[in-house]
Amino acid sequence: MKWRLFYAVLIGYLVFVAYRFYLESQPVSAIEIRERHLVQSEQLDVAVVWPEGEDKVGYVKAVRLVVDVINSESLGLCRNMEQEESEQANNAACTTKTLKLTSYAEPIQRDAAVKQAKTIARNPSLLAAIGYYRSDAALPAAPVFEFEGVMMLSSGSTNVKLTDYDFNYIFRNAANDDTNAKILAKHIHDEGYINAYVVYERDLYGTEFSNYFIEHATALGLRVPAQAFFEEGHTNFGPMLSSLRSKISPINLTDEIALLQAKLQQAERMLEIARLSARGDDASIIQFLTAEQKLKNGENKFFDSMPRAKLQQYLQEDLKQSRSTTYLESLFLKNQKELILLEKKEQYVELDQLNTDLQMWIDKIKSIKDEDTASVSARLVDELHVTRRVIDLDADGMLVKFEQMQKRISKIKSGEVDVIFIAGFMPEVGVAIAQARDLGIKLPIFGGHPLIDLENQCKTTTNCTGYDDIYALVTHNVDEYRRAYEAMKQGAAPEKVCAEDDVNCLPERYACPNFETAYVKFQNFAESYQQTYGTEPDNWAIQGYLAASMIQETLKAAHSLEPEVIADTLLYRANSEFADKGLMFSCHSHGITEGDILVEEMKIHKLEDL
Repeated sequence: MKWRLFYAVLIGYLVFVAYRFYLESQPVSAIEIRERHLVQSEQLDVAVVWPEGEDKVGYVKAVRLVVDVINSESLGLCRNMEQEESEQANNAACTTKTLKLTSYAEPIQRDAAVKQAKTIARNPSLLAAIGYYRSDAALPAAPVFEFEGVMMLSSGSTNVKLTDYDFNYIFRNAANDDTNAKILAKHIHDEGYINAYVVYERDLYGTEFSNYFIEHATALGLRVPAQAFFEEGHTNFGPMLSSLRSKISPINLTDEIALLQAKLQQAERMLEIARLSARGDDASIIQFLTAEQKLKNGENKFFDSMPRAKLQQYLQEDLKQSRSTTYLESLFLKNQKELILLEKKEQYVELDQLNTDLQMWIDKIKSIKDEDTASVSARLVDELHVTRRVIDLDADGMLVKFEQMQKRISKIKSGEVDVIFIAGFMPEVGVAIAQARDLGIKLPIFGGHPLIDLENQCKTTTNCTGYDDIYALVTHNVDEYRRAYEAMKQGAAPEKVCAEDDVNCLPERYACPNFETAYVKFQNFAESYQQTYGTEPDNWAIQGYLAASMIQETLKAAHSLEPEVIADTLLYRANSEFADKGLMFSCHSHGITEGDILVEEMKIHKLEDL
């Protein structure tokens, strides 16, 4: 009996040993290896992958400055989490970890980006990789970091696909091409331009960005009469630009006036129907519907005996019909037939009358929105309230629409109705712009954030006299940020729209509880940057400051060095908590996808000193 018990225990022990041996012999994942090293190592590594060159050096400088601050304040994380329990039991001190920053030049070729990412991720003590200016490098590198459990935070890649794959470790803090293209298209449209000629570099960035721009531009009503592309490394843009210039032709004045008239007539009809629906009596509604019925030449309806509910139903049907593209086209064709009979001088008279009618509506809407009803009679109060109900169907939208139409009239009268949209990187874009100006193509040029580098280049090495109007998207406008802070300190009320010369106006995007905290924190960084490097932080330095600060705050909040916990902390707590930490440049930072962290809309910036 004893021998049987002995053999049973022995067999059980051998099975247990074999099972432990089996578990320990199983392959360990790269993420598990990284977790062990991060816990045990006294030094954690952060890689910065960013292009070389004086125009972008601010990013790495800013990251280095924040990392120095992190090390001076200490991360407060134990060198060995398993050892921590026994040390705390013995009241022993917890070893503080430090961050080491290593900078890598961002490669241009995709294969080189993959190879570099594998080299970087081979370091088991690597905590995060940040930077990545170009999507050509960020996209192929992302799967490598995802597989290795390395948190990647891109500050320059704008390709929509980067954060669109449900990766756990891939993030960015830059707006994507779709959003940026929409901002540019809307700005160009709202300024009254009619034609946008598209020039793009045929690579990942240029092709995607231009496609999104064309999509948004045409949806808004802008025309894209011609497109032209160039390859990376191209230097002779003469033939392409000459072909593009040959396609820039005067607008059809008749069609443009007819379309503007049709848009105003459509808006007036919609407002009239809304007014009748809000306060019209049965007689006025019946009169309107009868007149409409005669114009439609359809079957007769006897409105006189209908109850008000039925009359309202017919009004809503007319309102729906008035919003249709078909109705707008019918108005356009009618106006076109009338205008084509007029001389050009007479057409300009019609244009002036249209401008006057628009101004009347603009003044009416503004007066109703701003009217102090406490100082007027009861009858007028009722009229104002009713009219406000009508206008407020889309008061701000209607006002913007009418003001945009006025800007278009101004552009038509001046003849300045064309712009060029360009998508590509330096130095090719800079060469293309220089050769376009040499060929006499003086149209305003709009583009994405790579055009910022042109401003820096023109300040240092290139004579850009005669470049004229060039506009780029920037992630943050520090001058505007500073003006908003001063306005807030002076007690300015938040406004949705502020004039450029209005120093006592606080834009709505800064009217949030954490704005002052964020500004003070950024100012501390800016002063430190100035003292350390002898210059103010530029656009890319600000992106570096935000990216490194996100790493800092994420480590504080995670209370762990497990890669999955760190990534989850950044994913699920970032946008909701970074504002409280003072990491923001507006109240409306948000992510288009889950991986977009603290993303803010870019702003239109006119390049100076060209």
